[in-house]
Amino acid sequence: MTPTKHQIELELAQRATKIRSSGRFHQAIIKHGVLIDETYRNHPMFYKIIFRNSRFIICSTLLAIYYTQGEAALKDVKAFFKGKDIISENALDSFLFFLRVGRWLEVKKDDQDRRTLLFRPTPNALRQTHELVSSMALPYQTLAPEIPVADLLDQSWFLPAFFKVYGQLMIQEIYLNDLVPQAALFITKDAGHMVLLMLFMESIRHNSHMLFLSSAEIAKFSSVSRTHINRILLAAEKSGLLTTKNNVLIELNSSFIEMAERYFSLYMAMVGYSLDGACQQHNN
Repeated sequence: MTPTKHQIELELAQRATKIRSSGRFHQAIIKHGVLIDETYRNHPMFYKIIFRNSRFIICSTLLAIYYTQGEAALKDVKAFFKGKDIISENALDSFLFFLRVGRWLEVKKDDQDRRTLLFRPTPNALRQTHELVSSMALPYQTLAPEIPVADLLDQSWFLPAFFKVYGQLMIQEIYLNDLVPQAALFITKDAGHMVLLMLFMESIRHNSHMLFLSSAEIAKFSSVSRTHINRILLAAEKSGLLTTKNNVLIELNSSFIEMAERYFSLYMAMVGYSLDGACQQHNN
């Protein structure tokens, strides 16, 4: 029996609480930062665009539909997002076109119904997806060393099995910006995940809420403009998450640390949930 949205959210919350209480939690975050930085630098344009919450949800949903349906059609993707607040129809069409032009998505007409466009991710898209999943899954192994993550990532069945589970979180509309509303100030913006990650990592590395960090450094890490970073920081400051001084000093308030810990522990919980589910599917 497929668990309900409420049951999954409850399990994720329990997993996240356990992750936050782990002495290896911060170590896992640092490892995620190192790995995602390597991946991000290879394809900065692609990742700064998909690391905006709505687009990340679309990409995950695309993969979920692709791996769970015999023939995946663009109309199914559009039908899923129709009437939802995540993205407008025009913006969705534009983003799907962007994926096609960027050679991350292949489209062809259905032989049975020429009006229907079938899609599949390109080999390049699957390689980048594998790199992204690795940047999430390998740090999780720090928290759960009993899971042979490196071996799983080498298996041909792993990516389809992973997204059949992770994608269902998207299908059931279990989104991080709903679970951690204050994180939306970051993750609903281009490269928002990277901005939030850098602030949290620097706090961990220096064991301090006071960061000597300029918007230029954050912009370089995230491959966006300083103006974009300053807008994000200003919104976070107005919400009481942090304080900036002279563009070289950022003081993170306790509310920021609490939000970041909840966000990244739930992020890791989703990864762990999907890893476990992928293994169960394969073993069955």
